Formats: sequence, structure tokens, C-alpha cells
Amino acid sequence: MTNTLNLFIKITPSKLPENAKKFIAANFNKAKIVYIDKIKDEYEIKLSNGTYINFDKNGEWNYISSDDNVIRENILPKNIAGRVKNIMKKYKNAYIFEINKRINFYRVRLSNSLDLCISHKGNILA
Repeated sequence: MTNTLNLFIKITPSKLPENAKKFIAANFNKAKIVYIDKIKDEYEIKLSNGTYINFDKNGEWNYISSDDNVIRENILPKNIAGRVKNIMKKYKNAYIFEINKRINFYRVRLSNSLDLCISHKGNILA
């Protein structure tokens, strides 16, 4: 019988894939890692600034959310960041608080309840 429980395993930052370490250093250099949970081949990280990031086994992020801080659009590929930035210009004080990277699109949630789905080519899907 195999163990099918999805147990959280606490790990240290040194055990993260190199891509994840580089991403955090480049985009969240002022925040400290509060905890890292490893579940199978994925990593869930909480930073001291209230940001949560999920990484796959290769250290590529697939989810970012923040309770307290604005998520900068430059985390997204340039074509998608440009689309999001143009949309946010239309709404005063709107900011990104959650990004989901999916197989065919990015889901970007804004503080004004706008929920954007943008293809990898930069086309708005919803």
C-alpha cells in the first residue's frame, strides 16, 4: 500500500531550486522567507511582506498572491505586463494582488475586482 497523503515538509531556503532562489532575489529582495512547505514536487513560500509564491519542481513560479503588497506587473512577460498596465491605467488605484500562471493563459486579479485572463500571446480572453 502506498502513502497517498499530501504531507507538508518544511525545508530551508538552501533546498529550493536555483530558479526559485533567483526569482525571489530579483523580485522580492527586501522580503525574507518566513516558511517553505514542500508538497510532492511543489514549493509554497510565504515571504515577510505577506506575499505567497508557489513554484514547481524546476523552480518556475505558477502562483503569486499578496495580502499586504502590490504585485508588480513586471513579474509578467512584457507583452502581458503591457496589457495589464494599460488596463490598470483606466482604473484609479487598481493594483495586482494575485497572478495564476496556467498552461494557456495568465489569470491576473486586480484590487478593483477585475479578473483578467490573458493568453501567452497577450490576447485578452476574459
